[in-house]
Amino acid sequence: MVRLVFAKFAEIGTVQGVMRYLVEQGIEMGIRMRSGPLKGEVVWKRPARATITCMLHSPIYAGIYAYGRRRVDPMRQRPGHPGSGLRGYAEEEWLARIEGALPAYISVGQYRANLARLAANDPRAGTPGAVRHGPALLAGLLRCGRCARRMTVTYHVDNGVPRISYDCTGARAEYGGPACQHMSGRCVDVFVTGQVLAALVPAAAEVSLRAAGQILADRAGIEKIWRLRLERAQIDVDRAQRCYRLTEPENRLVARALEKDWEAALAARQQLTEDWHRFCQNAPPALTTQQKAAITAAAADLPGLWAAPSTTDAGRKDVIRAVIDEITIAIRGRSELVDVTVSWAGGQQTHEVIRRPIQRSEDLSYYPHLAGRITQLASAGWDPGRIADQLNTEGFLPARGAGPIRHRLVTQILHRTGAPVAHRRQPLPAHPDDAPGKHEWWLPLLAAELGVTTGTIRKWLHQGRITGRQETRHPHRWIIHADPSTLAELRAHIDRVRGRTTRVHPKFADDTPDHVTPAQPA
Repeated sequence: MVRLVFAKFAEIGTVQGVMRYLVEQGIEMGIRMRSGPLKGEVVWKRPARATITCMLHSPIYAGIYAYGRRRVDPMRQRPGHPGSGLRGYAEEEWLARIEGALPAYISVGQYRANLARLAANDPRAGTPGAVRHGPALLAGLLRCGRCARRMTVTYHVDNGVPRISYDCTGARAEYGGPACQHMSGRCVDVFVTGQVLAALVPAAAEVSLRAAGQILADRAGIEKIWRLRLERAQIDVDRAQRCYRLTEPENRLVARALEKDWEAALAARQQLTEDWHRFCQNAPPALTTQQKAAITAAAADLPGLWAAPSTTDAGRKDVIRAVIDEITIAIRGRSELVDVTVSWAGGQQTHEVIRRPIQRSEDLSYYPHLAGRITQLASAGWDPGRIADQLNTEGFLPARGAGPIRHRLVTQILHRTGAPVAHRRQPLPAHPDDAPGKHEWWLPLLAAELGVTTGTIRKWLHQGRITGRQETRHPHRWIIHADPSTLAELRAHIDRVRGRTTRVHPKFADDTPDHVTPAQPA
């Protein structure tokens, strides 16, 4: 059991994770009682966080005899409280330290590595720390490229959609200054994920088979612990039985108490046996040749396994931390360009420039070129919609980076530069299969025919007042069906909305004078 605790801490890396593992496997820990009727005896209890933490901090398990690790500090001792004032001392301040004086479960190097890992799990230590909850994959690994501080994670909801952002707020927290850097988390998460998957694909099959073998090895160790527990339960039953049988018949009270102890031992053994059978039912069988081949085939699709719903965020973070030590990001001014440096566990570094979404198009690194190209096309008589299509063909991206450039952005830039805006009179030519047929209109032309905005036409589409279809090559372009009767109904609806006709309530319809007639459209 002791070796299992240290092995799982080396694998999981957190005290909480080790405790959850032991509880899930039904493993108990032996504790020597320091008080009470069972003082000095070993009692098996449910794993506790404090017990595991003391085991990891204790040098005894590394074979080191230590004295004076915790001593009373007279400056901290309170009068009348002899047990107060205890404080821990550093290793060099111990009164006695002898290596190799005791049997060792782990090496001295492993003991020091465990202490370093425990210290690193503290988020105040400036280290990545343990894996935390949340979908942010790079929490604890990001460092600001400007001030070298550790970047924090912020979760917020935007229009019902959860968002992640990485922020460097050290200067603001310490000196009341502005935030150093702020960027969306999705772009850098996607980039780092791609780098990690590319690095792991060559060894994915071998790693998956080793992981399966490690699971079986862990199961064998747990089964050994269960067998020892069953053996200990049988010893308790045998001891209670001997004590009961050696009792003189005249000692009825003693015999009655020993009989209860025997029954309790039998009940404990029965319960443990039932737990053992349930544990065996969940034990994974040995892998067959076909199963190993299936694992190898699945490992070839590592991106699919990464994106599978069964893969947890904590599992993804563990994989990233296993191969990456640190990630440094530096945003170029207010632009969309971000310099990313990935420091791998082997000492290598990867330098790349990625793109982040921003709010203002004026902050784009290529904004002067974009504005110049829009002005050039507008001078040639192109309307905003046609200019937007041409910019998308040439590979330009909007500030947010999602979706194509829209005619609204083109119009804004033209107004900002003072260039004239040409309004589209005819849509771009469509494919013969998608061309408007009889009683069909391009959406802008129908809006111009009825004297309404394109937003009104789209609202009618959403309401079901009119029907239409999208062009195959350009899904954002709509072709609306409107025959003469539909046009008449739409014009009548527009007149009613705009108050060009007299509205008579049905209750007073019969009282309407004959000389009152509906007003004609202007």
